[in-house]
Amino acid sequence: MKKMKKIIYIVVASGLLTACKVGQNYERPEQDLPANFVDNQQSSPEVNELSKVTWQEFFNDTELQKLIGLALEQNPDLLTAVKNIEQTQLLYNQSRLAILPDLGLNVNASRSEASKNSAVGLSGAQRTNNDFMASLDFAWEVDIWGKIRREKEAALATYLQTNEVRNAIQNQLISQVATVYINLLMLDAQMQIAQASIELRYNTYAVTQKLFEVGNTSILAVQQSQAQWIESKEVLTDIQTEIALQESALNLLLNHYPQKIERNSSLKTLQLATSFNSGVPADFVSQRPDIQVAEFELKRANAKVGAAQGQMYPNLVLSAQGGLNAIEGSSWFNTPGSLFGMIGGGIFQPIFNKKKLRTAFEVAKVEREKAAIAFKAAVIGGFTDVHNTLVKIEKVKDKSVLMQERVNILNESLNNTKFMFEMDKATYLEVISAQGLALDADLNFVGLQRDYLVNQVELYRALGGH
Repeated sequence: MKKMKKIIYIVVASGLLTACKVGQNYERPEQDLPANFVDNQQSSPEVNELSKVTWQEFFNDTELQKLIGLALEQNPDLLTAVKNIEQTQLLYNQSRLAILPDLGLNVNASRSEASKNSAVGLSGAQRTNNDFMASLDFAWEVDIWGKIRREKEAALATYLQTNEVRNAIQNQLISQVATVYINLLMLDAQMQIAQASIELRYNTYAVTQKLFEVGNTSILAVQQSQAQWIESKEVLTDIQTEIALQESALNLLLNHYPQKIERNSSLKTLQLATSFNSGVPADFVSQRPDIQVAEFELKRANAKVGAAQGQMYPNLVLSAQGGLNAIEGSSWFNTPGSLFGMIGGGIFQPIFNKKKLRTAFEVAKVEREKAAIAFKAAVIGGFTDVHNTLVKIEKVKDKSVLMQERVNILNESLNNTKFMFEMDKATYLEVISAQGLALDADLNFVGLQRDYLVNQVELYRALGGH
């Protein structure tokens, strides 16, 4: 009874000691974020809400949703990230059990025989000895200083970090799929413009040829208009080549072999769920996956400091063993005669180990400082990413107004020049110049429409939407 009380006292005292925990609990460093993403612009909370919008809500185009869904199911980088999560979850689950004692079953039988010339043999004692034992072995390192719990914190941070890595890959993947899809819509529109330009320039070439036949123009005019017609077909070939390359790039994201990408939408009809001003960075740090990856690395490094510090303090290990032991197999399992047991405990305090533990502790602190630097850099980099994207969206909107006006003027000028050329009031050089300027303006305006949509996608990515 007294022995049982002692055991209870030891266990209770050990439990009280495990309430201690060395090291600092994690606190997020102050970031002192600016009040707005973009100065001198009206703020709106809708920017912050954008990252909370699902990709199905943000991209309301059915074909694009299908492509993104396929990418999320089949992209090899994302599938690998999911496997990394499974791996770190297994390690974390194991770390949760590290605070529990070890219990093992030990069963062995041995037979030894001393030589006749040994001390035992010369003494006339029995030279043959048998030993049969079956026991349960118990060992428990009491987590007095919390180093095991700090290791569990580190394992949890690693597990959660891999989740955020997957979110970051998904965030980037959605943006890439949407961007390539928008590129294809832009190229479709540019191909229509190029085809119209081919027809227009062929008509100019045909008119010039007729004028040459009746002697109203020179062969130089015919050659120039013919060369411009051929040039427009070269532009179409370049666009078709780029379409094939963009389709291959999209198939690669889908983990498919190259094949045609079906699409019925157009650049003009594609709408994204964005209606907002510049916004404020209220929840920015908690929403962007790459920042969360950096923060979980800081949490892991902080926990590792506590674990390394605990290694320098005394270790308390409780042990026990009990079972059956006999020198004859026939009486091995006879009870209570074969029963045996022991209980013990020990404290080990490192004194001199070539400064390994102190060095490990100092290195862990340096790693924490490095992680804090990386976290701050991730916040600043992410903030700058959002700032730059908002600026580009605003400036593309301003530029599109100006370019639309220029496109209208150049197309009107082209129509006037064609009419005057047919009336013999304009030269072939004026027609060629007007056609070239109008074609470039039309192609560039479509590219600007593409830039506006892509910048909206980039904003969704920069804010952490996934």
